[in-house]
Amino acid sequence: MADLVWYIICVFQKKKDDTTLDANARFYMNKIVCKPHGALIEEILKNWYGDYRRLESHHGYIQWLFPIRENGLNRDAQELQLHEIEKICGNKTAHARVLRAYKMMLDFYGMKLGDDESGKIERANNSKDRFQHLNKSSHNHLRITRILKCLGELGYEHLKKPFIEFILHEAIVEGTLSNLLRSCCNYWIDILRKDDDREAVWKYYGFLNEVQTKYISDEMHEGSMKIQDKSMSEQKTEQKKVSAKTKAK
Repeated sequence: MADLVWYIICVFQKKKDDTTLDANARFYMNKIVCKPHGALIEEILKNWYGDYRRLESHHGYIQWLFPIRENGLNRDAQELQLHEIEKICGNKTAHARVLRAYKMMLDFYGMKLGDDESGKIERANNSKDRFQHLNKSSHNHLRITRILKCLGELGYEHLKKPFIEFILHEAIVEGTLSNLLRSCCNYWIDILRKDDDREAVWKYYGFLNEVQTKYISDEMHEGSMKIQDKSMSEQKTEQKKVSAKTKAK
């Protein structure tokens, strides 16, 4: 049902297939460099991995690594065409590059893919520093929107839900990515194409909020009990002092 809705939206937006455009496919086949100031995709995946300064400051590569059926801010990049989707997904090497690009960006954000099949996301060894950067870097939140949309277009829909659930957990329970919660709820959940996935994520969101509310309540209760215990202990100590003075007299 969700895929049908997605198709209908494309039709109403007049998203026709322009067979004269093939820059995305050629880039993913490692035949052309991305523009501006880019490189071949194999060079990017091999040499840019872990180069956080370059991945942060370069603003043109992301539209090439993660093409979608919408125009972006990079005038040198091209909107993804339907025939390109078929060509990239039909070529094992090209299709694997989509996954490698996703893993490169996960590392940039302080995460790693624990399992290719399930899409499970885990913290990477660099998570502390990278989470702090991601939490305050709003333009990377926009990049994530594009990445998630691209995963759905290029045959990796199953990777989106685990990513969103990971962000929700870190934002609500761990408090490490709290600034991403708004984008997650307002945009990323709606990018999920399957109704069941969206429903499951919203349930998970509610569950995490209940857990966190209970945790805070328990912490407050425990703190209150500690204060009461301390107060009673102080009272007993004071009573002992008074009693000792009375006996001395």
